Amino acid sequence: MRRFQAVAANVLFALNLLLIFLLIFQEKVTIPVWLKPIGRLHPMLLHLPIGLLVVVGLLWVFRRSFAGDGVELLFRFLLLITALTSVTAALMGFFLSREGGYADNLLNWHKYTGVGMSVLAYGLFLLSQREAGNKPVFGPLLGLSTLCLFVTGHFGASLTHGEEYLFPNAEPETAIAFTDETPVFVSTIEPILKAKCYQCHNEQKQKGQLLMSTLAGLLKGGKNGPVWVAGDPLNSHLIQRVDLPLDDKKHMPPKGKPQLAPDEVALLTAWIKAGADTKKSLRALAQNDPLRLMVQAHLRTQTQTGKGGEASYTFDAVSPETLKKVNTPFRVVVPLAHGSPALQASFYVREAYKSEHLSELSDVKTQLVSLNLTNMPVQDEDLKIITQFENLEKLILNNSEITGQTLTDLKKLAKLTSLALSGTKVDRATLAALAQLPGLKEVFVWNTPITATDLAQLQQQNRDIRFMAGYVPDDAEILKLNPPILVNEQFVVTAQTPVTFRHPLRGVAIRYTTDGTDPDSVNGPVYRKPFAVNGYTVVKARATKDKWYTSELVEYTFFGRQYQPGRVELVNEPNPQYVGEGGKTLIDQKKGTIENAKDVAWLGYREKPFEAFFTFGRPVPLKSVTLSIGKSTGNYIMPPTSVEIWGGTDKAHLKLLRKIEPEQPKKEEPARIEGIQVALKGEGCAVVKVVAHPVTKLPAWHRGKGDPGWVFVDEVFFN
Repeated sequence: MRRFQAVAANVLFALNLLLIFLLIFQEKVTIPVWLKPIGRLHPMLLHLPIGLLVVVGLLWVFRRSFAGDGVELLFRFLLLITALTSVTAALMGFFLSREGGYADNLLNWHKYTGVGMSVLAYGLFLLSQREAGNKPVFGPLLGLSTLCLFVTGHFGASLTHGEEYLFPNAEPETAIAFTDETPVFVSTIEPILKAKCYQCHNEQKQKGQLLMSTLAGLLKGGKNGPVWVAGDPLNSHLIQRVDLPLDDKKHMPPKGKPQLAPDEVALLTAWIKAGADTKKSLRALAQNDPLRLMVQAHLRTQTQTGKGGEASYTFDAVSPETLKKVNTPFRVVVPLAHGSPALQASFYVREAYKSEHLSELSDVKTQLVSLNLTNMPVQDEDLKIITQFENLEKLILNNSEITGQTLTDLKKLAKLTSLALSGTKVDRATLAALAQLPGLKEVFVWNTPITATDLAQLQQQNRDIRFMAGYVPDDAEILKLNPPILVNEQFVVTAQTPVTFRHPLRGVAIRYTTDGTDPDSVNGPVYRKPFAVNGYTVVKARATKDKWYTSELVEYTFFGRQYQPGRVELVNEPNPQYVGEGGKTLIDQKKGTIENAKDVAWLGYREKPFEAFFTFGRPVPLKSVTLSIGKSTGNYIMPPTSVEIWGGTDKAHLKLLRKIEPEQPKKEEPARIEGIQVALKGEGCAVVKVVAHPVTKLPAWHRGKGDPGWVFVDEVFFN
């Protein structure tokens, strides 16, 4: 033991000397990469000297209750371990501090007091080695060490959890009453960020050099760039980090911290997609804007939770496994409120909707009380599926294909109190069936064929139901239109497949183009009836109306196939994460969605080029080959650097027909599906080989510069 103590004493002296040296010359110190993981052990080790010092203090206070030399030896040993763990924790903390992301003032105080704690623990150890005369000094020094321990811990807690963590403000926060005039950012977005992000990105602790507790800090961004890209959630750093697997070290919030709920992620995504306007209020959003509905639902849930007045439900909650099963990239199912067994479901991406997705909710049919199908192509016959949700209280069918012919089916839903039918084709005659719904209290019918006279009659006939026609702007107010809605969901078209647009607001003119130019209020033909497109075509459209702001531009890419290969053979296998359904993925006429890279409609290549043989039953005179690709610069999905088309009578006799080099993005761009069309001269080919090379090194402007890019292909078309 004496030898161990002698060696330990020398080690303590050397380490404390090193610690003081590092503190004095900290601005000139560079920590090697291999030491950084050691520094991250600081939060784990720092609890040892805290606990040991407490034990030492108790033994000192009650020392007269113990007798024998063994107690004295134990006391000295504990002091030795306390001093060793103190200096080790302080060194680890110094290494960790060099990673940055902390407020300088608090960090410096934590450093100084941490080093002071280590030196004081070393002093206690030295005093314990003296046989006599140490008692008058030891007690005050132990008290000073304990005080230093508390001060150091306070500064450390302030760095990690905020300055009010140890001594919070005694006055509770006053609940803020939000109105329709309150900016959506203030009422909804900021509280989510405060609850889930401020802990690591505040004035005291700025991980990744990112300050999120102020609007200026959010708009400035961090070392990885802007927090969001307005209008483009897929290329927004915030959404990308949230969507990473929980075990990924870049996932935010980090594993072990409170995670964003699916409805919170959906809200952030919708807000960014709508333009990330920090000043726009709820009142300024269109009545049929999905963001408006999501914000209202979120605020209602928060109000219920805050007041403790959420509805009481007698049914059991579903298991976490079941809840995970019913959640998909296009369908979010979450509890109505924290701790509630009741569930709410929302559907997203109109193109991905199928009626069987409703049937898949049968596992939670008892718990489902709210169903949001806004902008989904729901048909009248789908209402029969919805009637299985016996406890449904709220049903949102805005901008769906509902005509009202089957509304009587909903009479089975005895607990249904709220029904939203805005932007549908319901009329006064079909709404008469609502009288048969026993619990119905409110119906939303703005932007429908319902006139003011119809509304008055309906209200007169159904006094227990409140019919709402929506917000009517005054003459001086100018609102922005919603974009046109594409009715047909088929993007692989023939001459018999018309392109059909509609808009829920009466009197709106839809202007469109098919030549690559952008339509506006005066340019581009006015949409009057469905029109056909011939093969690969990009259709752009906008909604315009007098005394309204023109809508955002929407863009749809259509593809056509004249010749169908009989067989596809992949030369290079895709990346194991994105294998689709093998070769048939390329000719099954199933388009992928850019919102979900793991859709089975995609094949993803990174390490090797995309290369595949397409075999026809006979030679076909090809005029073009078109690749349908995904482009999401924020997710490293880029156009290929080159595309080669080879053709011939068989695989052994192919010649290069044409090679092109698609244009590469020069900056971050919105995610989209594009077509790369390679024009040919009508060569007769029984076998065609298509090769697409991914980007080997991302460009300098990209946040992943130097890393390899991805090529994503979902279909190949031959004409």
